Formats: sequence, C-alpha cells, structure tokens
Amino acid sequence: MVKKLQYRFIGITTLSITVVMIVLLVVLNFYNYGATYSEAYRTLRFIADNGGDIGSIDEQVRIRRSTADEKEEPSPGETHHSGSSSTEKGGFIGSTTLLDLTGENPYMIRYYSVIFDKDKNVLEVNTEHIASVSETEAEEQARELLTHTIRHGHFSDGTHVYTFVNRRTETKGRIVCVMDSTRDVADATSIIRRSFLLGVMCLIIFAVIIVFLSRKAIAPVMRNMENQKAFITNAGHELKTPLAVIKADTEVLEMSTGANEWTRSISNQVDRLTVLIGNLITLAKMGELDKEDLSDIDFSECVRTSADNYKVIISNQDKELKTEITDKVMVRGTQDGLTEIVNILLDNAQKYCDEKGKIDVGLTHTRRNSGAKLIVTNDYKDGKDVDCTRFFDRFYRGDTSHNTGSAQTSGYGIGLSMAEGFVEEFGGKIAADYRDGRISFTVIF
Repeated sequence: MVKKLQYRFIGITTLSITVVMIVLLVVLNFYNYGATYSEAYRTLRFIADNGGDIGSIDEQVRIRRSTADEKEEPSPGETHHSGSSSTEKGGFIGSTTLLDLTGENPYMIRYYSVIFDKDKNVLEVNTEHIASVSETEAEEQARELLTHTIRHGHFSDGTHVYTFVNRRTETKGRIVCVMDSTRDVADATSIIRRSFLLGVMCLIIFAVIIVFLSRKAIAPVMRNMENQKAFITNAGHELKTPLAVIKADTEVLEMSTGANEWTRSISNQVDRLTVLIGNLITLAKMGELDKEDLSDIDFSECVRTSADNYKVIISNQDKELKTEITDKVMVRGTQDGLTEIVNILLDNAQKYCDEKGKIDVGLTHTRRNSGAKLIVTNDYKDGKDVDCTRFFDRFYRGDTSHNTGSAQTSGYGIGLSMAEGFVEEFGGKIAADYRDGRISFTVIF
C-alpha cells in the first residue's frame, strides 16, 4: 500500500510538471516560430513598398528624417499618414514600414522581386540580392505565386525555405517579393529542438528529485496508516480476550440452566464479533507479504474446492451453481489468500443472488495464456441503480432490502474490500460490472 501510494504521488507530480512544461514549450516555440515569419513578412512588405529594393542604409536614414519632418510640419491640406512615407520610385500602394537596418543587415537579406503590370506582363525582375535564383527562375516562381489565392506565405524547393508576399501596385499591377528564410527557419527549428531537449533533461532532473523527496512527502500519511494498522491490530487482540470470556461464561450458563434464546443470541453475537475482528486484523495486515512468501498455486484447484463447498449451501437456497473451470491455471500467490478470494466472491454471490437464480463461476487462462481470469456472476434484478464502483469500499453494503431478513444477507461490508486487498497483493486486478440483470466480479492475474 505504501509503495502504491508513493508511486501514485510520483506519477501525478511528474505528470503535472510534464503537462506544464509541454504547454510552456509549445507556446514559446509557437511564438518564436511565428515571430520568425512575422519579421520576414515585415521585411518583404517594406521591400514591396520600396519598389522591390530594400535600399541602402543612407537612404533609410534620409527617409526617416523626411518622415519625421512630415510629422512635425504637415503641408496645408495634405492628409498625413503616421509612420509612413512615399518611396522615390512611387507607384506602389501601402505605407512604408521602416526597418532597423544597421551595419551588414541590408547585405545579409537574400531576396528577389518581380513586378507585373495589370495584364500580368513582367515589367522588372530584380535578382541582385540573391545568387541562388536566376532571373528566369525568379520569373517562373513569381508567375506561379501570382496564381495563388493567398497573398503571403512560405514554400520550399527542397533545399531552401522562402517567404513571399504578393501585393498590388498603384497601377493595378502586382509585385511579388520572395526572401530566402532558410537560415531563420533553421535557427527557429534548432531552438525548438534544443528547448525540447532541455525540457526532457529538466523533466528527468525533476523526476529524480521527486523520487528522492516522495518518501518525505508521504511520510505523514505513512505514519497515520501505520498507526491505524497498529491500533486495529492491538485493539483486535485486546477484544479477543473478553469475547472469549463471554463465550465461555455463556457456555457455562447453558450447562447449568439450559440453553435459551438469550444465551443463543449472546453466542451468535460473540461469533459475529470474533469474525469481524479477524477480518479487520486481516485487512490491517494487507501489504505485509514479502515476495518470498508467494509461490505458484494451482488456482483451478482452489476455485473447484470452494465451489464444491458452496454447492450445498446454494442448492439448499433453491439456487443453481454452474462452474466452468480450466485445469492447471497457475497463479503466483498464497493458498489461503487465493482460496479466500474465491470464498468471498461465492459468499457474496449466494447472498445477493435472486430467488431461484443462477450463479456462474468461470476460470480460464488470459488471452496470452500467461495469467488467470476468474468471473463470478449471479442474477441480481435490484442491481440496476447500485453503484458498482463502491462495492470495494470498506463497510459499504448495497441494497440490503434484497432478501431482507434472510440469514444469508448478514455481513459487514468488508469482504469485497478484503478480496481486493488480496488480489492487489498478488499483482492482479478486480472489477465489478452490472449488465442485463446480472452482476459480475472479474479477477485477472
């Protein structure tokens, strides 16, 4: 139980950190990738507004000064557009968004541009700023981009990644500007790879730290569990003595005065309390088995023996028990524990089976023949609205109105919890399911 709790804490904590880190990395990398193309589009729009040429740094400085002067002293009757100016070439629609061009930047931008008239005839091809594309290739690619419905985007020729814009000119023609973004995209992709590699390394470090600190984190819970187990075990052993005295005194009283309804009631309640205390002690000791205590047990023989023992009880209740048990189904566990699992499930089935109902017990190999699958099913018409997920809660009992007053429905609601404890201790799983008026308990090892 402690190991299971520790693993669950480690799993939940690691999963939470993983989700947060993945979301953070995805958002940051999407932003970085988008910013790469956004900057490329901004540059291309500037080139398009500048007539297909980025111009020189001196020209940019002159345009900035001219723009600043226009902001300060607009001409009378002239509508001023903030942050924009007309280029010397003219004839192109849109505002000129100025770039921060310094040093070698203008010479590092690799691009070409093609200008078309309104009849899609080529007016000018500019490939001075790119060496990997000829004028013929630039014209062919620009004509193909001219047919696209999208006006900006990116494409690849297998070795290079290009970003393009397709804008309208003042003369109702078009200008297509294409920039080589291979290096920028490669840098963005490299950042993505490195960030995710860094994320994986951080997750590994976090996981190691969590593993070391997990035991300290669940230490208070472990202490509470150990204290609870110790209390139940000690209280159980302390209660056994007075119960044994009460049982002995009752027997002496019956020998001297004869048995009556009161002495029989006392004896029955003492027996019930003795069984309850034994079950509670067994529950408290769940999880204390060592792997050395487990061995390969013939589960088929356990199921067959338990079914034979319950056959008379079930038959006396005018119910039917049907078994299909595969021979030599081996399970790693303990003889007593596996037998107790079957006894609990059969006891639960005979208690809550409908009158003149049917109980089915099936034991087979799993699909890969490496494990065992036990299914105990019984008729239970009142189980439609019962929450099957709570059957394994301690002291939970279903609809006790079913067969109310019958001796077979007596219980404490901890039998299935014990069965679940044994199954998990042997590395298996147990589940309950209700379908077509029948309730089934499935155990898989």
